[in-house]
Amino acid sequence: MHIVVITKQVLDPEGVNSYALWGKLEVDPTERSFTVAGVIPRIINAYDEQAMEAAMRVRDNGVQCTITALSVGTDSNTDVLKRCLALGANDAILVQDPMTDRQDGFRTASLIAAAVRQLGNVDLILAGRQGSDFDQGVVPGVLAERLDWALITLASDVQSDSQSVRVRRVTSAGPEEVEAALPAVVSVSNEIGTPRPPTSRGMLEARRKKPTVLEASTLLSADPETGTELVRITVPSVLGHCEIVEGDSARSKVAELLRKLSTEGVLVG
Repeated sequence: MHIVVITKQVLDPEGVNSYALWGKLEVDPTERSFTVAGVIPRIINAYDEQAMEAAMRVRDNGVQCTITALSVGTDSNTDVLKRCLALGANDAILVQDPMTDRQDGFRTASLIAAAVRQLGNVDLILAGRQGSDFDQGVVPGVLAERLDWALITLASDVQSDSQSVRVRRVTSAGPEEVEAALPAVVSVSNEIGTPRPPTSRGMLEARRKKPTVLEASTLLSADPETGTELVRITVPSVLGHCEIVEGDSARSKVAELLRKLSTEGVLVG
């Protein structure tokens, strides 16, 4: 069985949020990135790391499988792929795309679909439910459409064999069990739990492995239909106000808090 895990490199969300709160987050002249993009660490998208964890659990359950990590981006994405290799992926593929800054999920999905067709023996694709940078969640759905495969979203548990995949989904009405014949695309949610850390041996072995590099220009004979394009990002004003509720006791503080909330119209009656 061959599992492909889709990974994306993102700016560390905690770093971005910290600069925003400090009032030091500014947009660079391209209007597609931040001036601190060279300072904030680039890490694997958290949802994609959970997709990698889902793949490892399939292997842990005794399924004989090859796990390939695949990322679309620039040379810096090799760090993300090495992370996946350290976690237990057998192989890694980097699709180099000079147009990554467009943040076009449709183009990314088309490139991944072309790479999967080139591999030719993929049974299951696992991806994070969305990116932790722009939160679009476009790629899994478009990818399934491009490949004409089954799509299951928001997985909190994934079990598979050579014939089918069984998924527990997260829904507003509670858990849902879904089964689909392979090949299939599954997007993984954070409810799957905390991913395992890489082992020391895994990190040492990952240093010696080099991802296979594919060029976007060779995978697509023509540009796919544009779905979205990042034109400009802006930094919203972050307003914060903290008021300490005074009082001689917990009871008096609660009473004062309720009075203030009632005055502001938050509480009625």
